[in-house]
Amino acid sequence: MELIATRGYYFCRYCGAFHFPETTADEGVRVLGEAQPPLPCPACRKPLSSALVDMLFPVHHCGNCRGLLIPRGKFIDIVRKRRAWATTPPSAPVPIDPKDLQREVRCPVCSARMETHPYYGPGNVVIDNCETCEIVWLDFGELRQIVDAPGRDRGTRDIRPDDSAQQSVTTPEAETDEPAGSGIAAILELLDLLSSR
Repeated sequence: MELIATRGYYFCRYCGAFHFPETTADEGVRVLGEAQPPLPCPACRKPLSSALVDMLFPVHHCGNCRGLLIPRGKFIDIVRKRRAWATTPPSAPVPIDPKDLQREVRCPVCSARMETHPYYGPGNVVIDNCETCEIVWLDFGELRQIVDAPGRDRGTRDIRPDDSAQQSVTTPEAETDEPAGSGIAAILELLDLLSSR
């Protein structure tokens, strides 16, 4: 079997079998049951299951190759959330394997050939997507590579906006410094005018 070191599993090019070491994480996927309607996995053609990522995002999961079929909008949400909540040190991206760009993957919904291309966000991975059905296919380990890639958006969930920018609007000193005819000063003038009538 060939070790796919960047994603942490073994693959047999002869029979198409996968082997995942017992220590491999499930990437936060909770399988709910068979997909309805039934869909074949784009990579290994086994039936997909309905699943949730992070108990929040509905996806399809392959129990054989452990890939994920994700609606495009949910894919963006998953990546943003996971990168914002990242607490581990980032990993250096690995070069793309040119063989990954040569494969042909069929959309499980419309059976058209999916577009295979480098993901233009972080992580240096090759993804497959169907523009017509608006879905993205990720092989096992690719989501982790995207989340673990370096970037300023990682670990940002606890960062608050600059407090000094908000103070200029909310402090009493800022309210009294406004010129007449603008903002709060204008509202106070209008209220005085109405109450005198």
